[in-house]
Amino acid sequence: MKPNAVAVLDVGKTNKKVCLYDRRFNVLAEDRRQVPPREVDGLEVDDTDTLLAWFRDALKRLAGQADIRAIAITTHGATVALLDGEGRLAHPVVSYSAAKGVEVQEAFYKEFGSREALHRVTGTPDVGFANMAKILYYLKTRRPKAWAAARHALFFTGYLGHELTGAYGMEPTYAGNHCYLWDFTRNTWSEVAVKLGADVLFPKTFGKAWDCLGVVKPEWAAACRIPADCKVTYGIHDSNANYLPYLARGYDDFLLNSTGTWCVLMRPSPTADLSDDEIRAKVLFNMDVFGRPVRTCIFPAGMEYDTFRSFTDLADQTSVDDVRRVVAEKRLFVVPGVLPDASAFPGSKPRVINGSQAHPLETLKTSPGKPLTPLGQSYYAALNLSLALATRKMLSWCAVKHGTTIFIEGGFAKNMAYCELLATLCPDQQFVLTNVKEGTSFGAALTGWMCAEGLSLESVGREFDIETTPVARRDYGNLDAYQEAFQTLL
Repeated sequence: MKPNAVAVLDVGKTNKKVCLYDRRFNVLAEDRRQVPPREVDGLEVDDTDTLLAWFRDALKRLAGQADIRAIAITTHGATVALLDGEGRLAHPVVSYSAAKGVEVQEAFYKEFGSREALHRVTGTPDVGFANMAKILYYLKTRRPKAWAAARHALFFTGYLGHELTGAYGMEPTYAGNHCYLWDFTRNTWSEVAVKLGADVLFPKTFGKAWDCLGVVKPEWAAACRIPADCKVTYGIHDSNANYLPYLARGYDDFLLNSTGTWCVLMRPSPTADLSDDEIRAKVLFNMDVFGRPVRTCIFPAGMEYDTFRSFTDLADQTSVDDVRRVVAEKRLFVVPGVLPDASAFPGSKPRVINGSQAHPLETLKTSPGKPLTPLGQSYYAALNLSLALATRKMLSWCAVKHGTTIFIEGGFAKNMAYCELLATLCPDQQFVLTNVKEGTSFGAALTGWMCAEGLSLESVGREFDIETTPVARRDYGNLDAYQEAFQTLL
């Protein structure tokens, strides 16, 4: 007899996967692939046809191993679908990484207001076209036939759910994802959404991420050999899926530092107010599964690390002694800024400083070989110091308090130099590593079982533990003096 399971469709921008989770939230099996975007009429779009065809095939393969009771959906953000009156795409789903032109950006702000004013109301800084309001504006002004044909708008999670069930729905985590569409001050659609005419295209009300959107269409049940009563969730935005287990376990004074290509720092917030300094720092707000504000800071830590480590042949084996030496000498610094608009230190020029020598990032990229290999492990010590200082800056914008617990997940949880430097730089907070693996899929799996069995978040939170390991603090010498020297370079 096959075990019961929920299937999680986890759609990242690059990597897509399907995971089966049993009732104890263990992974039984999975299937992965990459689905790159394609180009249609000169515009980059997400290849939803290939995505759905792969998902159908993967689900069929996995159904031989378990009785799939529900399908939970989680996806990357900043993606919206327009559907016609028959429920078909009125236009291919536009990729948020598509080049749409500076003139579109400037026309948008001329029509809807300044960046600062929109940031205050919608909790959304200017993140380029990773913003659904701008994508909708592009379609309305540059693809008017598609806009005229549109009768429905769905967030990406809701669109995939619609393809599986034929139903229309939305939930709050996607609406609050840096999109200019949600007014955090009034907790309703923003003036941007109303002026676009987008508010009337979306479903009328929110469901919960774990609510049942519907059961799979008969053709999906037959093709995939899954039960005809297999339920499909409303879906959840990927960062919020990662955040959900901590809400389920009842944590309140905490911050999740989810690390990878991007570090995403998320913390519960009683309000969505932003100071002038926070506006300049591009602090943003997400919404959790209950529609409450989540103070969020992001910066491309993994991208910074991967870019700068490409200039040495050595692997990172940073020791405490390496860090102590770099801190004491105050000669070697890595100034981040690979993505200028997303840097923890806006306006900084990315470069490596070694005493009186400066190596700009662009020069390093064109230099032959691995020019910084002679710096040895000191180079990695400086790089990890740089990223820990950047994270400390982000923590200050997230309003952490004395005693706040900081959970570190993802790729940088394996980088003990980074973790221990961060803990040492922030003595008033408690830093811990967790046993949570594949946090986005795991959080989505919780919603799948809640949907399948009608469970509450509180009750499902009693069924698992988050094991934690405290991060040690080390004696690195005078970190304050090193930080002061670092600040003069920004």
